[in-house]
Amino acid sequence: MDSRKPLITVNKRPELIETRHHLHRHPELSGSEQSTAKFVAGRLRALGLDVHTGVGGNGVTASLSGGRSGRTLAIRADMDALPIQEQSDLAYCSSNPGVMHACGHDGHTTILLGTAEVLAAHRESISGSVRFIFQPEEETVDGARKMCSDGAMDGIDAIVALHGWPQVPLGQIGIRDGAMMASADTFDIAINGKGAHAAYPHTAVDPIVVGAQLVGALQNISSREIDPNQPVVVTVAQFHAGTAYNIIPETARIAGTIRTLSAEVRKTIPDIIRRIAEGVCAAAGATCDIRFREGSGPVLNDPQIADLIRDVGRNQLGPENVLEVPHSSMGAEDFAVYLDHAPGAMFRLGLGDTSPLHTPTFDFNDDALPIGVDLFVRIADRYLNQEDGCLAQS
Repeated sequence: MDSRKPLITVNKRPELIETRHHLHRHPELSGSEQSTAKFVAGRLRALGLDVHTGVGGNGVTASLSGGRSGRTLAIRADMDALPIQEQSDLAYCSSNPGVMHACGHDGHTTILLGTAEVLAAHRESISGSVRFIFQPEEETVDGARKMCSDGAMDGIDAIVALHGWPQVPLGQIGIRDGAMMASADTFDIAINGKGAHAAYPHTAVDPIVVGAQLVGALQNISSREIDPNQPVVVTVAQFHAGTAYNIIPETARIAGTIRTLSAEVRKTIPDIIRRIAEGVCAAAGATCDIRFREGSGPVLNDPQIADLIRDVGRNQLGPENVLEVPHSSMGAEDFAVYLDHAPGAMFRLGLGDTSPLHTPTFDFNDDALPIGVDLFVRIADRYLNQEDGCLAQS
């Protein structure tokens, strides 16, 4: 077989599209992916795979054993949708009001199902095994941790994943060594002041004024507290206070996200936020309660796995279509959690001229589906069978 000839045959492309449209039409929020999980598990069982459901909540794993012993590669896709009202006239538009696949997880799930089908048909040519991981709750960065706690990564030697990317042209992929995406942690700060009538602010300790000062002070973290060579984002995304026009409230609440590309920098930010918040509040005669929630760490691509992806991409797509991602994204992905258990890498799959991710008009490009399947299949073949792989020679 020509090593650049796609293993996903032309007559399988309509099946991929049908699967993706079904998933797009029936999106489910993080933690509510029961129907999606049932659909995925049914398709995997039909392939004769060893399927486990309820992994980390609504997660599904399936194992494929090859014809010979060897290493185990995991391939991961996410299944959850976003709380966004879709704005489109697509025939397969979301049937769930206020919920849509605006981050391409319908495409990711479809690609991994297609990959499982192709590899199952070639299982006797595989040395080792493949574990297919279908993850819930990626958008709340909870799913990977729960799945790993339930053993999804037990016995895994390496893991790969992809993410559909509108900024990358169709037929191209993007990859880089090291930091691919940022960590994502959150903070909540309750500012406790003293309420009063709005006509007599001198009798109050106004938590709104204190909160406004704190919002400004927190912006100094990236410009004055951290080495400018270390990217960091501290964004206050919520500010809640007050119930009426003429009442200074007792309490104001702010909340936001912390993003970094360095595990070391990530550890320092909570102490800095606490010092600034307590100082600003104390200066105004207020107090504060602070809560941090640790999400996922930065996605750090293993150079060897990234090189394998590059080699497969150059062989299948042409060298000119494998792009080096110049800058890490400050967006987050809980794929990072899997990388605490085994080396791995995530790459960007080009979707071409589509709306941006997380917008009400986004739609995964169906033309990218067979490309994603072919790349995953070839990556698995190369990793497990080493050198040029066996499927390419069959």
